[in-house]
Amino acid sequence: MKEELKKNLENLLKKNFNTVKVTCLEYLTGGASNETWKFQISSGSNKEDFILRRSFGSSSPLAILKSEEAEIQRLVYKEGAPVPEIIAVADKDSPLGDAYIMKYVEGETIARKILRDEKYNLVRKNLAFECGAAIAKIHKVPIKKVKGLQNKSAKDLIDQLHDAYKSFQHPLPVFEYTFKWLKEQDFGSQRYNLVHGDFRLGNIIVDEHGLRAVIDWELAHIGNPIQDLGWICVNSWRFGQSENIVGGFGQIKDLLKGYSSISKNDITNEQIKTWQIFGTLRWGVICLIQTFAHLIGENNSVERAAIGRRVSETEIDLVDMLFLGGN
Repeated sequence: MKEELKKNLENLLKKNFNTVKVTCLEYLTGGASNETWKFQISSGSNKEDFILRRSFGSSSPLAILKSEEAEIQRLVYKEGAPVPEIIAVADKDSPLGDAYIMKYVEGETIARKILRDEKYNLVRKNLAFECGAAIAKIHKVPIKKVKGLQNKSAKDLIDQLHDAYKSFQHPLPVFEYTFKWLKEQDFGSQRYNLVHGDFRLGNIIVDEHGLRAVIDWELAHIGNPIQDLGWICVNSWRFGQSENIVGGFGQIKDLLKGYSSISKNDITNEQIKTWQIFGTLRWGVICLIQTFAHLIGENNSVERAAIGRRVSETEIDLVDMLFLGGN
């Protein structure tokens, strides 16, 4: 398998390099819906590390194509947001399938290490601000340049999520109540922007100096920009550091300071919390999608099966926020 993959990588990269030899090909574990590989290119006397991202099995009904992800990353890169540079793109009919290659960015993505390792102590103090600024830069990408992405209002997102949820015929009372509650809420009348859709720990690269890159754009769309701010506040992305609402490392006031340093806004804490509740429900439904992909034999994997236990975690978080005054 590796030899065939190396050959296909070399054929794609010949468009960018005169002579290419792929070495040090390594599968990076941790993705339930995508394959991620790290490899090195030798071209003449130069050696450089790269990342291959490609679809794994049947894609989520909420995800865009890898080729579409790559185009968005190119636009965001041009606007100065922290994102890896795209090198090559393959379509779904190619030997590589739906995939893209980007430059490797040195740093850490594992939440536990970012939140607990001593070497990130200083980074954590400013990370909420940096994330806010990065989100604002993403939102400044002119949407007229973004081709093919759907416009999704809050109602569209709720309806799409509800359809996915109902398809499993696995009713959950907490989810049922939250869907009804969300239909009555104020999501903020913001101008629509490019939305990353999955901005959180695990999808950012951090080193000892701070935020290096934003990755994993499969849930990108055009919509209300507050969604990205609410998503990083979901308790599931705090990884046990629940007192720090933003990603387990910061507070909303610092997130908004970073956002305001790039883009003027009138976003309120209440609107962020509404999107946070939506995000918690959304993650619960995504967990159901991953779990049932395993249960029905479509994409058997231990990772997908393990994600099933997290459905109950989102139920607890929703009860806490809706009835107990939790953050």
